[in-house]
Amino acid sequence: MTGLARFLKKFFLVDILRGLLITLRYYFSPKVTIQYPERVRELPPRYKGLLRLHLDAKGEPLCIACLACQRICPTHCFDIAGERVPQRKTLWPVRYDWKLERCTFCGLCVEICPTSAIRFSPEFRMTLLEKDKVRFHYPDMYLEGEELQKHLCGGCLE
Repeated sequence: MTGLARFLKKFFLVDILRGLLITLRYYFSPKVTIQYPERVRELPPRYKGLLRLHLDAKGEPLCIACLACQRICPTHCFDIAGERVPQRKTLWPVRYDWKLERCTFCGLCVEICPTSAIRFSPEFRMTLLEKDKVRFHYPDMYLEGEELQKHLCGGCLE
Protein backbone atom coordinates (compact mmCIF):
# COMPACT_ATOMS: atom_id res chain seq x y z
CA MET A 1 0.00 0.00 0.00
CA THR A 2 1.45 3.37 -0.95
CA GLY A 3 1.91 6.22 1.46
CA LEU A 4 -0.87 8.29 -0.14
CA ALA A 5 -3.40 5.42 0.05
CA ARG A 6 -2.52 4.79 3.70
CA PHE A 7 -2.93 8.50 4.49
CA LEU A 8 -6.35 8.68 2.79
CA LYS A 9 -7.49 5.52 4.60
CA LYS A 10 -6.58 7.04 7.98
CA PHE A 11 -7.91 10.51 7.10
CA PHE A 12 -11.35 9.29 6.02
CA LEU A 13 -11.55 6.74 8.88
CA VAL A 14 -12.31 3.83 6.54
CA ASP A 15 -11.91 1.14 9.23
CA ILE A 16 -14.27 2.92 11.64
CA LEU A 17 -16.86 3.37 8.89
CA ARG A 18 -16.63 -0.35 8.04
CA GLY A 19 -17.29 -1.23 11.68
CA LEU A 20 -20.23 1.16 11.85
CA LEU A 21 -21.75 -0.38 8.72
CA ILE A 22 -21.60 -3.82 10.32
CA THR A 23 -23.26 -2.43 13.46
CA LEU A 24 -26.01 -0.77 11.43
CA ARG A 25 -26.63 -3.97 9.47
CA TYR A 26 -27.23 -5.89 12.72
CA TYR A 27 -29.28 -3.05 14.20
CA PHE A 28 -31.82 -3.13 11.37
CA SER A 29 -31.92 -6.93 10.93
CA PRO A 30 -34.84 -8.91 12.44
CA LYS A 31 -34.46 -9.73 16.14
CA VAL A 32 -34.41 -13.25 17.52
CA THR A 33 -35.69 -12.67 21.05
CA ILE A 34 -37.30 -15.55 22.90
CA GLN A 35 -39.89 -14.72 25.56
CA TYR A 36 -38.21 -16.83 28.25
CA PRO A 37 -40.71 -17.75 30.93
CA GLU A 38 -43.43 -18.55 28.41
CA ARG A 39 -41.22 -20.22 25.79
CA VAL A 40 -38.09 -22.15 26.53
CA ARG A 41 -35.53 -22.70 23.82
CA GLU A 42 -34.75 -26.33 23.04
CA LEU A 43 -31.38 -27.33 24.41
CA PRO A 44 -28.79 -29.17 22.33
CA PRO A 45 -28.57 -32.93 22.98
CA ARG A 46 -25.06 -32.65 24.47
CA TYR A 47 -26.00 -29.87 26.92
CA LYS A 48 -24.30 -30.33 30.28
CA GLY A 49 -26.73 -29.36 33.02
CA LEU A 50 -26.59 -30.50 36.62
CA LEU A 51 -25.23 -33.92 37.52
CA ARG A 52 -27.92 -36.36 38.64
CA LEU A 53 -27.87 -39.91 39.93
CA HIS A 54 -30.27 -42.40 38.36
CA LEU A 55 -32.18 -45.48 39.49
CA ASP A 56 -32.55 -48.82 37.74
CA ALA A 57 -35.86 -50.37 36.63
CA LYS A 58 -36.53 -51.73 40.14
CA GLY A 59 -36.07 -48.31 41.70
CA GLU A 60 -32.72 -49.12 43.28
CA PRO A 61 -29.67 -46.87 42.87
CA LEU A 62 -27.38 -47.68 39.96
CA CYS A 63 -24.42 -46.27 41.92
CA ILE A 64 -22.20 -49.01 43.33
CA ALA A 65 -19.91 -46.61 45.26
CA CYS A 66 -16.88 -47.67 43.22
CA LEU A 67 -15.36 -44.18 43.76
CA ALA A 68 -14.30 -43.95 40.09
CA CYS A 69 -15.94 -40.52 39.72
CA GLN A 70 -14.27 -39.32 42.92
CA ARG A 71 -10.84 -40.47 41.74
CA ILE A 72 -11.07 -39.02 38.22
CA CYS A 73 -12.52 -35.62 39.19
CA PRO A 74 -9.84 -32.94 38.64
CA THR A 75 -11.46 -30.52 41.12
CA HIS A 76 -12.24 -33.12 43.83
CA CYS A 77 -15.91 -32.15 44.03
CA PHE A 78 -17.17 -35.60 45.16
CA ASP A 79 -17.18 -37.13 48.65
CA ILE A 80 -18.45 -40.70 48.45
CA ALA A 81 -18.66 -43.46 51.04
CA GLY A 82 -20.10 -46.93 50.53
CA GLU A 83 -20.79 -49.98 52.64
CA ARG A 84 -21.68 -53.59 52.03
CA VAL A 85 -25.32 -54.57 52.24
CA PRO A 86 -26.14 -58.27 52.78
CA GLN A 87 -28.74 -58.37 49.98
CA ARG A 88 -26.35 -57.02 47.32
CA LYS A 89 -23.01 -58.19 46.01
CA THR A 90 -21.80 -54.64 45.39
CA LEU A 91 -21.31 -51.64 47.63
CA TRP A 92 -24.22 -49.35 48.43
CA PRO A 93 -23.60 -45.59 48.67
CA VAL A 94 -24.32 -44.20 52.14
CA ARG A 95 -22.82 -40.79 51.46
CA TYR A 96 -22.64 -39.08 48.08
CA ASP A 97 -21.85 -35.38 48.30
CA TRP A 98 -21.35 -33.24 45.19
CA LYS A 99 -20.00 -29.71 45.50
CA LEU A 100 -21.55 -27.68 42.67
CA GLU A 101 -19.37 -24.66 43.34
CA ARG A 102 -16.22 -26.66 42.56
CA CYS A 103 -17.49 -28.59 39.54
CA THR A 104 -16.19 -27.59 36.11
CA PHE A 105 -18.75 -29.76 34.25
CA CYS A 106 -15.93 -31.53 32.41
CA GLY A 107 -17.91 -34.78 32.15
CA LEU A 108 -15.11 -37.13 33.19
CA CYS A 109 -17.25 -38.57 35.99
CA VAL A 110 -20.06 -39.33 33.53
CA GLU A 111 -17.70 -41.07 31.11
CA ILE A 112 -15.94 -43.22 33.72
CA CYS A 113 -19.04 -44.46 35.58
CA PRO A 114 -19.30 -48.24 34.92
CA THR A 115 -23.05 -48.39 35.59
CA SER A 116 -24.06 -45.03 34.03
CA ALA A 117 -25.41 -44.01 37.40
CA ILE A 118 -24.33 -40.39 37.09
CA ARG A 119 -25.47 -38.37 34.07
CA PHE A 120 -26.04 -34.77 33.09
CA SER A 121 -29.61 -33.56 33.37
CA PRO A 122 -31.17 -31.08 30.94
CA GLU A 123 -31.76 -28.67 33.85
CA PHE A 124 -30.44 -25.20 33.11
CA ARG A 125 -32.14 -23.06 35.77
CA MET A 126 -29.58 -22.81 38.55
CA THR A 127 -30.88 -19.94 40.65
CA LEU A 128 -29.38 -20.09 44.11
CA LEU A 129 -30.25 -17.90 47.07
CA GLU A 130 -28.51 -19.81 49.86
CA LYS A 131 -24.89 -20.88 49.82
CA ASP A 132 -25.56 -24.24 51.47
CA LYS A 133 -27.70 -25.29 48.48
CA VAL A 134 -24.64 -25.66 46.23
CA ARG A 135 -23.76 -28.86 48.06
CA PHE A 136 -25.88 -31.79 46.98
CA HIS A 137 -26.12 -34.69 49.41
CA TYR A 138 -27.19 -38.23 48.56
CA PRO A 139 -31.01 -37.71 48.57
CA ASP A 140 -30.66 -34.40 46.68
CA MET A 141 -28.88 -36.10 43.78
CA TYR A 142 -32.16 -37.78 42.74
CA LEU A 143 -34.27 -34.59 42.61
CA GLU A 144 -35.60 -33.49 39.21
CA GLY A 145 -37.77 -30.76 37.75
CA GLU A 146 -39.72 -28.58 40.18
CA GLU A 147 -38.45 -30.49 43.23
CA LEU A 148 -34.90 -29.64 42.17
CA GLN A 149 -35.85 -25.98 41.67
CA LYS A 150 -37.40 -25.84 45.14
CA HIS A 151 -34.21 -27.29 46.59
CA LEU A 152 -31.98 -24.85 44.70
CA CYS A 153 -33.79 -21.61 45.37
CA GLY A 154 -35.42 -22.49 48.69
CA GLY A 155 -38.97 -21.41 47.82
CA CYS A 156 -38.13 -18.43 45.63
CA LEU A 157 -40.52 -19.68 42.91
CA GLU A 158 -43.59 -19.02 45.04
